[in-house]
Amino acid sequence: MRHPALKSVTAALVLLGGLGGSAAATTAAYEKVLREIEKQTGLTRSEIPGAEGEYLGKTHRGYRVIYTAKAGNVWGRYAARLTMGEIGREVGGVLGYLTGQRHSGGTIVGSPLDRLLSEIIGQPLSVTILLDHGKPDAPRLDIVSGYSPLARDEELPEQARISRRAGAIYSNDAELAARLTSNKALMKRMKSLRCQFIRVDGEAVAFLWAGSETDYSGMINDHGGYYRMLNALMDDLADIADAIPATTPAP
Repeated sequence: MRHPALKSVTAALVLLGGLGGSAAATTAAYEKVLREIEKQTGLTRSEIPGAEGEYLGKTHRGYRVIYTAKAGNVWGRYAARLTMGEIGREVGGVLGYLTGQRHSGGTIVGSPLDRLLSEIIGQPLSVTILLDHGKPDAPRLDIVSGYSPLARDEELPEQARISRRAGAIYSNDAELAARLTSNKALMKRMKSLRCQFIRVDGEAVAFLWAGSETDYSGMINDHGGYYRMLNALMDDLADIADAIPATTPAP
């Protein structure tokens, strides 16, 4: 069982629970998940004035971290999957293949029609983690997966390649990129990333992720579990922040 967290936690719990249970039971389950997230990661509810949705936050290795995850049209997607799956089982043949009943382990997730549904509805999950590094002179640096749906807004030279899924480091600052690649623990963790866009600028180190449930579950599995992934992502951002040179006072 995987929990995308925050607003999407409730939807995940209801879906995995068979769409049953009272509102009170759903709320209690939601609170239980948030308590477990706090226990495993230290993240607790954080108020962001003027922002929509719910956020979790903590101080991680001396840096302020804000985390949020949102689900897109989960209900519409879930209903469409149920319908497509039933049609595929009843009709078989080509429709059985298209709806995943004759491949993908007999599941609609990742089937040809499900991928088409993703394009129509849009990527259903998004994750954002912001780490305030407190170094306003930080150079721009991107760490982008080739599978990320988020396009880079600035063309920067490639400085190093991490892996096929995690992509590469892009920056005009070769020295900063070299400090990151020399951190063996960071590079090892980053090989578990996929579909991500990590941006460093003068305000923050930002982890931006958008993708399907299949992509998200794959990244969770590659990290060895949901809570391990959250802790690893925060460590990734903190390691990057540590590598940014401190601001040099003007003479």
